[in-house]
Amino acid sequence: MAANSSSPVKRTAALFLGHMLNDGFASFFAPLLPLLIEKLHLSLILAGSLGTLRIATNSLLQPGLGALVDRSERPWLVVIGPMLTVTAMSFIGRVSSSVLLLIIMILAGIGTAMFHPAAASLVATGTAGRRGLLMAFFSSGGTLGGAVAPVFIVSFVDKLSLAGTPFLLIPGILTLAAFAILLKRALPSSVRKKKDVIVTRIPPRLFPLWFAIVLSSACSIGFSNFLAVLIVDRGGSPLAGGGAISLFLLAGAAGGFFAGNLSDRFGRKPIIFGSLVIAAPFYLAFLHAPLSFALPLIGLAGIFSLSSVPVGVVAAQESMPGRTGLVSGLVMGLAWGLGGFALTPIGWLADRFGLAAVMNGVSLLPLIAAVLVLAWRTD
Repeated sequence: MAANSSSPVKRTAALFLGHMLNDGFASFFAPLLPLLIEKLHLSLILAGSLGTLRIATNSLLQPGLGALVDRSERPWLVVIGPMLTVTAMSFIGRVSSSVLLLIIMILAGIGTAMFHPAAASLVATGTAGRRGLLMAFFSSGGTLGGAVAPVFIVSFVDKLSLAGTPFLLIPGILTLAAFAILLKRALPSSVRKKKDVIVTRIPPRLFPLWFAIVLSSACSIGFSNFLAVLIVDRGGSPLAGGGAISLFLLAGAAGGFFAGNLSDRFGRKPIIFGSLVIAAPFYLAFLHAPLSFALPLIGLAGIFSLSSVPVGVVAAQESMPGRTGLVSGLVMGLAWGLGGFALTPIGWLADRFGLAAVMNGVSLLPLIAAVLVLAWRTD
């Protein structure tokens, strides 16, 4: 049965809530990193490796789960995934060793991997004329969750201590139940794809775009993961560090709305290219400007750096009709995850040369990504 004309919007609104919940809980690690480093005596390379592990688990599983979504109806993955993420991350404050923290990172990565390709596939269903805008709306849910989470979790821990994080399981499960009810009402009777337009192989022209997303992701993940540490090292408070992460991600969510809408009108390629070129100078300015200018500069970097994410997902989906689950896993999962692998070498180099010095090099990655976008053929 076909969905009514409003169901794509209602469905995307429900998925927005699920995305916000999943990525919000998954984002507790970075703002708590200074406290976890102190509690567990973590080195920067180990801290970076733990962040990489969650992202790697997520990224390696997503393409396979996306292919599963393309071949059969699996809408329940978008509920089971956040349930796993919420449960695991609610206990992050109770860990007593790096091994337990590692287990939590793996479980959260599995939950995120279950959610993203299935959800992105549902967003793409029946939204051809406004796919960029709706994908930006869906993407902004995750970005908003990741933006609110740092300030929320730092404030929460400041009042109840790290040991109080299991109490977050209660609002997390209640929100998950509301999401599941809303999604069930918005789903059509069948979410399976038509089989007559399926592309069976990955087109070679997709690779420059994919590699550009990998490099852009390495930069944005590197900054979001170490932003709190950068702010604290420059004399800011842990709350200011969490606020910087929130502003970075909130600005990216706002930028994604504009970029998605503009890409529906003017094409995906110029919007992705322009956003990447503009992002790099703001990253560099953030690193070298006085601390009083740090927040507005990282906000501007977030607007342009993260705004290319939903546009890139839609561009990739349009390159592989009928395989939205697989391509979403390749772009939102594998490409983003490979970018996340950069956290380990960033941490290793930072232990030797200083974090701020290493992030100067990371700031240039969007420019290399922009060159790859120029090489990407859209026809």
